[in-house]
Amino acid sequence: MLVCDPYLRFVRYGVPVKTTIELPDDLAAQARRCAAESGTTLRSVIEEALRRELARRQHPVEWKADADLAYGSGGLSPTAMSMTWAELRDLAMQR
Repeated sequence: MLVCDPYLRFVRYGVPVKTTIELPDDLAAQARRCAAESGTTLRSVIEEALRRELARRQHPVEWKADADLAYGSGGLSPTAMSMTWAELRDLAMQR
C-alpha cells in the first residue's frame, strides 16, 4: 500500500520529492538486506526497482510465435503437434 505524505515538496530543477510509503514488513526487510548486501542505500534499492518497473510497463515486451511451433493462421506445426501441453506451456514460459 502506498501512502503519500500530505506535505510533499514540488519537484523543481531535479530536487527530490519526499514521500512516505508503507511496505509490508517482509518486503521492507528484504529490501534492507538487498541494500546491505550490495553496499547501497534502501532509497537506491527502492528507486532502482521503481524505475525498472515503470520502464517495463511503458515498453511491454511483445511476444512472437516461434516459427517452429506455429503456422501463420494454420495452427500448430508438426513439431508442436508432437509436444504435450505441459511441454508447450513450459516452452512458452521460457520466452
